Amino acid sequence: MKRENKRGLSTIVITLILILLSIVAVGIVWVVINNVIKTGTGGVDLGAKCLGVLVEATASNCAAGVCDVTLSRSGTETDAIAGVKMVFRDSTAGESSDVIGEAGNIEALAGKTVADVDTGLTAPDKVEVTVYFEDASGNEQLCSQASSFEF
Repeated sequence: MKRENKRGLSTIVITLILILLSIVAVGIVWVVINNVIKTGTGGVDLGAKCLGVLVEATASNCAAGVCDVTLSRSGTETDAIAGVKMVFRDSTAGESSDVIGEAGNIEALAGKTVADVDTGLTAPDKVEVTVYFEDASGNEQLCSQASSFEF
């Protein structure tokens, strides 16, 4: 009778299975690390854009809580911004308006007047302006710095 050597075959199969499992594990780790890296670079990109742009109110005319605000853009960043968010304050009454959004780009080194903004306040005397960009998904990403203007 002839005896077959089955031990040699099982060693090869086990080695191939271990190699395959190692490749799958490396692939899973790579996908997780790649997603973390891409998410982190999006935040860095937004931070760089925010540092290079400054939009501030340069003039405001308010009557009965309705204001016209002139915004001016400066800085080194030339990418289009998605818009600005404004919060009006009444320091005598200690009140703040809701966040008022103004969508649209303000060209670099240019200005824009936002007319007839209803603040909901009796006598606003200050406005804070924050720039926002849109990410790849279309979500608003607010910059961390805000400028304020007292009038």
